[in-house]
Amino acid sequence: MVGMAIVKRILILYSWVIVGILLAFLWRIAYFYKKASGQSVRDYALLLPALLLAAGALWYLICGIDFVGLPVGDLLLFSGGVLLCLFGFRLQELMTGR
Repeated sequence: MVGMAIVKRILILYSWVIVGILLAFLWRIAYFYKKASGQSVRDYALLLPALLLAAGALWYLICGIDFVGLPVGDLLLFSGGVLLCLFGFRLQELMTGR
């Protein structure tokens, strides 16, 4: 049972590292587009979703529960995801000229 708990923690850590890498790529794309086009992309607005996602992950990590069932943690993850989607849609619209 201890081995399985270690594997579960490693997989959770791995998935959040991937989320962090994807956030960094999105930020770099927004930053590059801002420099290349001269338009205001507000790439710093990506900090709020990143902080909300990190806070949700830390909430579950501190509570020691899987990523389901705590309203505060769920709300942090949900709001971070929604804001991240809105940022991505806005960036797509800026880049495609809609």
